Formats: sequence, structure tokens, C-alpha cells
Amino acid sequence: MISSPRVSVVMAVYNGESYLREAVDSILQQTIPDLEFIIVLDPSDDDTKTILESYIDPRIILLQNDEKLGLAMSLNRGLKLARGKYVARMDADDISLPERLERQVAFMENHEAVGVCGSWLKIIGYDGGWIRELPVDPEFLKCQFIFGCLIAHPTVIMRRDLLVKHDLFYNPDFTHAEDYDLWVRCARHFQIANQSEVLYLYRHHAEQASRYAMEQERYSGLVMSDELKHLGVDFTHEEMEFHKEISVWRIPANPLFADRSRLWLDKLIETNARTNYYPEPVFSEMVNKRWNGICERCGINQSD
Repeated sequence: MISSPRVSVVMAVYNGESYLREAVDSILQQTIPDLEFIIVLDPSDDDTKTILESYIDPRIILLQNDEKLGLAMSLNRGLKLARGKYVARMDADDISLPERLERQVAFMENHEAVGVCGSWLKIIGYDGGWIRELPVDPEFLKCQFIFGCLIAHPTVIMRRDLLVKHDLFYNPDFTHAEDYDLWVRCARHFQIANQSEVLYLYRHHAEQASRYAMEQERYSGLVMSDELKHLGVDFTHEEMEFHKEISVWRIPANPLFADRSRLWLDKLIETNARTNYYPEPVFSEMVNKRWNGICERCGINQSD
């Protein structure tokens, strides 16, 4: 065990035998030497435990849950044990590029206002081979939370002292959106950013395209609802459902939908002008950019 690791990597695993060795090896082969690797294992039906126990490396701390806790609670268990200045996430079926942690630590050292930082990522596996370039500006990312999350969960590195100071841990009530919920709460205390370089290989699975996406959308809606309340917007259930349609770009080719969208988006801008919850002019620019996209999808001419 490293006496005082610079980085604590936290990974939760359940039935992860298929790609587990690739994931674990990618952390153990990082160019940064002083790390600890906290792996939290839910009781599994495959050879996950056998694979993990085959590693003889003092940097690995293997925690076995007595019962299935799920992702959020398992990650919280790892976070509370972490000793590093920084905490990085890792998923059991992905790959961190060799210089990932070294590059992320360097970024955090040079950007002291940033408390959580993700990175660009390359998609592998099902429908893979493409790079997801995410926005990097902290103000834009904070404003974007009203419509969704543009931080790739397993790519992040976090300042452990800020998480502890503000009691920022995963909420298990937001299954499939526990990261989105956490970043929203983090952004109320410090900056969140993305690095504009690919440091992570994210594995897509075929089942993610349907089953997981539907659950994620449902729980993400709960986070959006909470964010609208913090903005200061009064809204009905019907308006919340409409907001979710706009957020996931489910836009029909219907001018009436555009008219309703303009009224709703104006309401968001007007509320922010009163509460100053999001930074301006970034928020208004971001909302109006979404309006332009809605106009294109509705097949109408854009208006001021």
C-alpha cells in the first residue's frame, strides 16, 4: 500500500469478468507512480472475484460488499476510504490510456478553481471508433446542466478535500444518473471542466442503446427538475415533461412546438435574470443556441 498516494482510483464492479483485466491493467500501468486502486466488489455470479484476487500489487485495495449495494453506494464506500489528494473514477469494462492520470493531475495543479474534471473519450466496442469531444468551459458546463450532463462519469478526477468539505457523495436515489446529480451539486460550490484531449476508452455495449438509456432518461429528469427549482422556476408537471423533450432533442417538425418552446425558453432566461443562478451572458447564449436548433428541427425560419 502506498503511504500517501497522489491519486486514489475508485472502481465499482459487479459481474465484470469480460473486460476486467484490461481495465485493471490500464490503471496499474499508469505513468504516475503514486496511486492507490480501490476496487469495490458487489457479490457476483461470475469469475470477477477470482480475477481480482489473482493480482498481487500493493496498490490494490479490494473491498468485498456483503450484499449488493449498487454503483452509488459502492463508489461512496471507496470515496470514504480514499487517501489521495485526487480521486479518479474508472469503470470495469473500459481502458484508461497510460498517461491519463499524469495528464489529469497536471491539469488540476494548473487550474486550482476546478474541483472536478473529465476528459474527451474514444468510444470502443459496439458502434465504436469515434471520439466524443465534450465542452470544456466551466461556465458553459454549469449552464448546460439545466438540459443534461456533458461530463463523462468514468473519466473524471476530483479534489478529495472539496468533496469532504462540502459533503459531496453519490445519492443512490438517482440510479443511472447519480453522476449527473453529483456534478450539479458540485457546480454550486466550485468549477467543473473537461480536458480537451482523449484520455479514456469508453466501451459501448449494444444493450445500452435501449434499456439503460430509458432508465437514464427517467432519472436524469429528476435531476433536471431539482435544477429548475434551484434556478427559481415555477413549473407544472406538464411543463417538466416538455422540458425533458427539449433536453433530449425530441423535437417534432411542428411550428406549434417551436412556439411553445420559445415561451418556455424565455421563461428560463427571465428567471435567471432575476435569480442570477447561472452566469450571464453564457446562459442566455446557450439557451438561444438551443432555440436555433429547435427551429431547424421544426422546419421554420429562425426569429429573434
